[in-house]
Amino acid sequence: RSINVEHARAEKANLSDPLHVAASLSGVVTLRVGEGDSLERGQPVGSIEAMKMESAISAPVDGRVARVVVESGTTVEPGDLLLILTAS
Repeated sequence: RSINVEHARAEKANLSDPLHVAASLSGVVTLRVGEGDSLERGQPVGSIEAMKMESAISAPVDGRVARVVVESGTTVEPGDLLLILTAS
């Protein structure tokens, strides 16, 4: 008997695109914004918890959340795409 387990591949951010919000480290993500929310540059949008430490995630530019790519509680790796913004 065998069991096949397939893991969904995380969508990777285009790190040169300022409208992509990416994970900077490995850990469990918590997002505090939803699609359609308006953001200002530097505004906290969530956090990543790793080894009982939280690292803040901030909006890189002014804009609006076009798409939430991962759900809160998801384990992410560096470079994983978290949010896609549209410029305002």
